[in-house]
Amino acid sequence: MPALATPASAALEVLDAHRVRVAGLPGVRYRLRRLHPYTGHDDLDEAFATFEAIVVPPVDGRSGAPAVTLLNGITKGMDRSVPAATALARAGFGAVLVDTPLGGVRRPTSGHPGADLAALVRRGVALDVPFARTMFDGVAADLPAVLAFAEAEHGLGAERRALFGVSFGCLLSSLAFARDGVGDRLFGAIGHPDLGAMARGLVDGFARFSGLPPALVATGLRLGGVADAAARRYGGEPAVGMLQFARLLHTVGRGGRALDGLDPIRFASTVSADRPVHILAGAEDPVAPTADVRRASEAFAASSVEVLPGLGHGWYPGAAPPGAVSFERACGAWLVRHLADWLD
Repeated sequence: MPALATPASAALEVLDAHRVRVAGLPGVRYRLRRLHPYTGHDDLDEAFATFEAIVVPPVDGRSGAPAVTLLNGITKGMDRSVPAATALARAGFGAVLVDTPLGGVRRPTSGHPGADLAALVRRGVALDVPFARTMFDGVAADLPAVLAFAEAEHGLGAERRALFGVSFGCLLSSLAFARDGVGDRLFGAIGHPDLGAMARGLVDGFARFSGLPPALVATGLRLGGVADAAARRYGGEPAVGMLQFARLLHTVGRGGRALDGLDPIRFASTVSADRPVHILAGAEDPVAPTADVRRASEAFAASSVEVLPGLGHGWYPGAAPPGAVSFERACGAWLVRHLADWLD
């Protein structure tokens, strides 16, 4: 299969392709690479630039079906997007699952996410705003490249394309959509396009999600690198990596000019009303509280917010109402409902 030029002038290379069954539906799993200077270290850049994608064509075989990209959250693999992807395919859409950096296999190690971050720090990669910028820019360029590939190889998305992301994947998709004009509709779940607010939400709940003691996180934010020794004693290098990531989030959460060109919400005013934004929020989500979600959505000319009662940042154990479908299936049904007019 040929390499395809992307808007960033890099090339999307196909390293491997094989047919698979995706929850019983036919699809093709690809191993792709689009080079990008993530860190300045060839081996680390190769790890982030090489990623998996799965294309699930519409079950009814329709020609020129709309395409929807699905971008998973950080620390989560593409498998979390499969229920939504199969719902889309059964409804007549082409689903394109794309792995997220520090998500599934798109990472420098195969262990704890903290180990990935620690590996970067050991190599002299600063976990700072410029690093975040290269990460966001890289994925923002990957999405149109993958959409172009899906059109060329599978005939999907020639006229209508949507982006969907969960949590961190929502932020990444939002940047491509708002800043770079990728896609006709944006969908996000347990996330929103305001980078600073999302970072503050992650910092507030960092102890819960990282496994680090709250006192250690608080000390790390207050004392900076001085607290790394305590983190190392507590959980080794992975704990240090997670604590340094918390400090990056803390910096991003303060906003300011450092986020120019990086924060999707700053481009909301340039998005026309014929490119709507739809967000699925959790009523109990501490990372993306409903107030933040509504505020971010209202910055766009056309938007909607749907809130799931009892939902946190995903279903917490015991929080799902009786009879509730999984969060991933709820996302699929919600996407199909908001895209149904594309099949008329």
